[in-house]
Amino acid sequence: MTFIVGALLIVVAIQAAILVALLIRGKRRASAERALRESDERFRRTLDRAPVMIWTVRPDTTLDFVNNTCMNFTGLPIEKLLDNGWLDAVHPDDREYCLGIYVPAIEARTAVLMEYRLRRADGAYRWIFDSAVPKYALDGHFEGYIGCSIDITERRNAEDLMRESRAALEVSHREIQQLAGRLLTAHEDERRHLARELHDDLTQRLARLAIDAGRMESAADAPEGVRPLREGLVRLSEDVHALSYRLHPSVLDDLGLVEALKAECDRVARGGELRVEVKASAVPAALPAEVSLCLFRVAQEALRNAARHAHASAVTVLLAPSGKGLQLAVSDNGSGFDPDRPRERASLGLASMRERVRLLQGEFDIESTPGRGTNVVAWVPA
Repeated sequence: MTFIVGALLIVVAIQAAILVALLIRGKRRASAERALRESDERFRRTLDRAPVMIWTVRPDTTLDFVNNTCMNFTGLPIEKLLDNGWLDAVHPDDREYCLGIYVPAIEARTAVLMEYRLRRADGAYRWIFDSAVPKYALDGHFEGYIGCSIDITERRNAEDLMRESRAALEVSHREIQQLAGRLLTAHEDERRHLARELHDDLTQRLARLAIDAGRMESAADAPEGVRPLREGLVRLSEDVHALSYRLHPSVLDDLGLVEALKAECDRVARGGELRVEVKASAVPAALPAEVSLCLFRVAQEALRNAARHAHASAVTVLLAPSGKGLQLAVSDNGSGFDPDRPRERASLGLASMRERVRLLQGEFDIESTPGRGTNVVAWVPA
């Protein structure tokens, strides 16, 4: 009997312990559920206070939550936005675009990134940027998407203004380049015209005057000042001829680029202590006039810079075919310079060389190092 009573007491004690444990567990569960509800409520309040529009999507792509910011922005109640109602606020021209990105991304479980226009509460359409990522439960199953939307209208307007400014700048740049090309062409035409006038007219008239002065000088009763007059006329004729050559060398038109380069190099070498060597190989005899003039002017300017600014003692001029064009290289052993260093004054000579080559769709480059000379390279199609 004592054994039975003891056993009953043990059973009662066990049942009481189980009951107490159940009561404690229930209390804990209720407390946990209350804490979870409070946490959810705090999270929802946080979402509603967020300065961006936040929303969630079911796995079937329909909207199941929006925060207060969404409703305040659109001026629509939540029931008008849930499911597919949000599409009614999207600009009609952007709805197909949105669905074309939104639906396939959700079906593929990839990030959603899109820009579109959304109607604001005041009726104005604003540019919106959407960003959303898939969300998963603790057990790994797909629960839909969570995303946010921000108003990027000001950014889009700034980008549009920047694009318009860039386009206007490009148009202006092209117009300036075209003007520069026309100015160069007009300048060369005028130089050629003046050179012809000086060579064919003025120098001939000066030569006749010099001949007449020589005849007067040989006469028995020649005035005393005739000889200095004749010599002055001869020098003036030579100066005018040299001026005509500098304006436009007739040898370029008469004998071609190679001979014109040789003549120019000889002229530069005669003017000082500069040694100039010309190497030309396999250069076509017949070249377009604009190609010959371009390369001649580049060489002329490079030689002038080597003599006046670089104080070089030797210059090599190379001319040869390269690819589908002709390449000129003028190298000197002068003082050189740093091409990347800003200059106090822009070099009109360098700008002229670059522009001449650019007009022919060619390539131009200057390689130079202080104390180690300069190499000017120009390539033009021919």
